[in-house]
Amino acid sequence: MAKASDRQALRTEEYACCTRVRAREMESIARDYLSFPVIKKVVCPTCKFVLPINVYTREEAQAWQPS
Repeated sequence: MAKASDRQALRTEEYACCTRVRAREMESIARDYLSFPVIKKVVCPTCKFVLPINVYTREEAQAWQPS
């Protein structure tokens, strides 16, 4: 296990597995949530990357498309 001082950089980009998890969460938010804002941190089960999800209006949730 590397020490915190030995780490070079933190990953900031999303992999394909992360995009699938984000899409699933956004579909759930658009379908199930009645009040906004929705602020969540979801962990990708494949790579363990923490995905911050911030949705402030229903229109944002419904308009989100994976890139």
